[in-house]
Amino acid sequence: MKSVVRFAAFFLLAALAISVLTVGCKKKQGGSDAQVLDTSKLRPAFARATPEQQAVVDSAMTAIKSSDFAKARAELERLSKMPGVGEQQQIIIKDLSDQLDKKIGATAPK
Repeated sequence: MKSVVRFAAFFLLAALAISVLTVGCKKKQGGSDAQVLDTSKLRPAFARATPEQQAVVDSAMTAIKSSDFAKARAELERLSKMPGVGEQQQIIIKDLSDQLDKKIGATAPK
């Protein structure tokens, strides 16, 4: 009888520990945290760009890392208007700008 009680107590403690450890681990579906920005193409696209363009890319990336999405969007807009930005680069800028627009819209107060 003692072993049955010990087993039940152990089972309850294990279940409690698992539930405590997993609280908050579920991903939000469709929330602003679910939107991940894909910046992986931006730096390589401007690897051989002018120092001025690279400075704007660095500024945009820094803004994204600090969650200043409006500044990052403005920097990408400035980058897209710089002379010498090619068609492929424009596509990458537009794609990331669209992602930022969605992120800004999702985080805006309602």
